[in-house]
Amino acid sequence: MLQIIFFVFSIIILVLVSFYYINSLWLSPQKREKCLRDQGFRGNPYRPIFGDLPEISNMAKSALLKPISSLSHDIIPHIMPFFHQTVQQYGKDSFMWFGRKPRVNITNPELIREILNKYDVYMKKAPGKKTTFGLAMRDGQDWAKVRRIINPAFHLEKLKNMVPTMEICCDIMIQKWEEMVALTGSAEVDVYSSLSSCTGDVIARTAFGSSYEEGKRLFELQNEALGLAFQGMRSMSHYIPGSRYFPTKINLRKKKLKREIEEIVKSLVDNKLKLKQTGDTKHQNNLLSIMLESNEKEIEENGVGLPMEELVDECKLFFVAGQDTTSSLLTWTLILLCQNQDWQTKAREEVFLHFGKDYSNTPHDYEGLNRLKIMSMIINETLRLYPSITSLSRLIHQNTELKQLTLLPNMEVHLPTILVHRDQELWGNDANEFNPNRFSEGVLKASKIPGSFMPFGGGPRICIGQNFALIEAKLALTKILQHFSFELSPSYVHAPLLLAGMVPQFGAPLILHKI
Repeated sequence: MLQIIFFVFSIIILVLVSFYYINSLWLSPQKREKCLRDQGFRGNPYRPIFGDLPEISNMAKSALLKPISSLSHDIIPHIMPFFHQTVQQYGKDSFMWFGRKPRVNITNPELIREILNKYDVYMKKAPGKKTTFGLAMRDGQDWAKVRRIINPAFHLEKLKNMVPTMEICCDIMIQKWEEMVALTGSAEVDVYSSLSSCTGDVIARTAFGSSYEEGKRLFELQNEALGLAFQGMRSMSHYIPGSRYFPTKINLRKKKLKREIEEIVKSLVDNKLKLKQTGDTKHQNNLLSIMLESNEKEIEENGVGLPMEELVDECKLFFVAGQDTTSSLLTWTLILLCQNQDWQTKAREEVFLHFGKDYSNTPHDYEGLNRLKIMSMIINETLRLYPSITSLSRLIHQNTELKQLTLLPNMEVHLPTILVHRDQELWGNDANEFNPNRFSEGVLKASKIPGSFMPFGGGPRICIGQNFALIEAKLALTKILQHFSFELSPSYVHAPLLLAGMVPQFGAPLILHKI
């Protein structure tokens, strides 16, 4: 009798497990595909388990081996080759298969705006999944709480007080460049490397009160960790459930890096807490100190703040976003000004007008930087063509209506902002060309539909560091334009690469000339 019961029980378990996998690997994806096709979306037929991932991975690897032959700004085929192929073959209303999950391309600015505004419906991660990368990957009330804690650190008045610190970092870089051009009046400089060091110094000083040299080990570890993360994302094994637990060489190295990074950041947080306890307020005007104070206030008012582990996560995000976003923006701006010498001249004349040629005696304050209209136009046009965030994605967890579109659970909406930035219907026939004049009347009037420009995302979840990055970028460009003119080196190779931001794969060698 017991044998019969065990046999029946085993059969039931086998049937249930079999149905689970059949449903998960075939029936559910087929249901989602039919739903999309019935609404006019097109894409490759579903292929079990991996979907389009093999092709996505292979095309991404091939792109790394083929720089863009010209200095064209039509870079989507290079940085997002499979996405570009999908849009060319199936149109804007298309989808791609990331494993069993269809990623639906949404390019209508009005639909994108609705998705970004409803952050409690369109989520960053699966329900219950623990975040490992700070504010950027939090959802719902958890996101709202952390945003509330961090907001005071990025208040405009606080950022204005950080301009002198930013200027010190820029001056260190400028001095090094001047030493390089001292003998002949010009020199070839990889500005991407220099700007990465400079923006790293800025975030280290303004966020933690230390300098780039003191935090050099932390930056090296972070950069290595990012490189391994994006290397993994280009591999199919990344999308196998549980693959991050495999004892591979890369996974073991990533774990070791994670431990070392967290130890360093935890030490920084501990030091700030000790200074606060001793009443030392001399070094309290930095992002971390302001955030710790805000966290204490949150605990007093609501009973729960951020534990040490989550504070460390937020600090890690400071380092990555604070360095990479601004260094990539500055690099592409300088490259574009090399290609468009007339705009370089206009920007320099504007800087001289507001700050003079005797830069050693002129303070570079926020109010002065805010009056640089031509520079703002140039920066916006750079962000349109080379945004740090090239696309956004959100997960669907329940049946959702997006205007006339029905979305099912376990679908993902893909918002390719870089494609929206290049849509000729929105920006005109010169959408792939550098033309800062399109921003002469401000961001809202730059395109045919307001909201088509979204280099920092949009809605309530717009990048919290947007103003920080723009102030730093304006200051650095002002200092560079006052000291140097510049042109592309013959050794420059045009090959944008997507990492945390969009970076030049082979660096950015420019010829600097002392003014």
